[in-house]
Amino acid sequence: MTEPNPENFRVLIVSHAFPPEKGGNASRMGDLYKYLLKFGINVSVLAPIETYPFGAFPKRFQLVKYDGGVVRLFTYQPKKDASYVERILYYTIFPILASLWIVFHKNIADVVLVTSPPPQMYLVVLVAKLLRKKVVVDIRDLFLDVSSSLGFIKPGGTTDKIFRFLEFKALRIADAVTTVTPRIRRQLIERYTIDPFKCHVVPNGVDLETFRCRDSQRILRIVYTGYFGYAQDFDTFLEGYSLLEQKYRVPIILAGSGEALERTLRKVKLLGLSQFVEYLGVLSREEIVSLLCSSGIGISPIKVDKSLEYAVPSKIYEYLACGIPFIGVGIGEIERVAKESRAGCVGKSPQEIAACIKKLLNSNLKKMSVYGLRYAAFHSRENSARKFLRVLISTVRLDDG
Repeated sequence: MTEPNPENFRVLIVSHAFPPEKGGNASRMGDLYKYLLKFGINVSVLAPIETYPFGAFPKRFQLVKYDGGVVRLFTYQPKKDASYVERILYYTIFPILASLWIVFHKNIADVVLVTSPPPQMYLVVLVAKLLRKKVVVDIRDLFLDVSSSLGFIKPGGTTDKIFRFLEFKALRIADAVTTVTPRIRRQLIERYTIDPFKCHVVPNGVDLETFRCRDSQRILRIVYTGYFGYAQDFDTFLEGYSLLEQKYRVPIILAGSGEALERTLRKVKLLGLSQFVEYLGVLSREEIVSLLCSSGIGISPIKVDKSLEYAVPSKIYEYLACGIPFIGVGIGEIERVAKESRAGCVGKSPQEIAACIKKLLNSNLKKMSVYGLRYAAFHSRENSARKFLRVLISTVRLDDG
């Protein structure tokens, strides 16, 4: 059977975040868009007006903005210290407008790829299927499980039931489902009795064209570049660091933003670590690469919680692609990546984190760097885009019988 003609095979990506916005989802979808174009696919994007991180972009009261192949729709833009209501508006308005936009532009694509969370994006899935479109749902994390575990949604409450019903319907009627880890795939299949043959693992990965070092001078320091959220556990990492003897107190550099940032910086002061920790603010992608390429070890802290066992932060792949091993907090998939890559150490308690820091500082970091580079090369965003493309094409082949 021949491959679909790229000129006639049209894909629409619907994402709640897209570059220049920050975050793992923005970069995942941004790189997918870039590589699908590179492969000759006719692809367009539907995303909200640039909003995330909150407060980082000017407010715009424009219903539709066209930027080449990217169409941006209005959404509520919360202020930096967003309230609960502001977040609800932000997460809800775009999926509603995106659904209406698809109704009025129903001939724009053969396949619609919708990435979630937030769970409100499942509304787009339902509308696209009503319009008889082929739909692929990309699941980046178990948003509802995490929100319930962290206390943002009452387990079994009205909101939880509504979102889980939407998720159930969307995943059951989707033509294909992609997940970033095998654990998410397994959990969704068991929970919703989805056909296993339509569920595919497409790891997060890293864009090797961007995250690449060129003869950088390394400084022995520990870095974190990314989001400071409720699912990140800097308390355990910093408490572990505070247990170290003076000779292991290498500098720590933090960069990024998020609702838990101020709490993290307060924890630094509370533990008396201010002389060892420097916060650089929000960095551009180029500045992040430069920082990683001049550092020695990366941090990836995830709360030790059963609802987060599936998580593998995209920043881990970025660390490895830049030749630096990582220290992780967490359980589950993050432990698997540390073992498979041979370039990480993961702990669950301050004592285990202190042991991880000592282990890496006493190891051959250059050798671990080589292992990490090999692992990152296998998990490139280009490879991920090719896997996505195979899934997208398979949905078109369904009509061929």
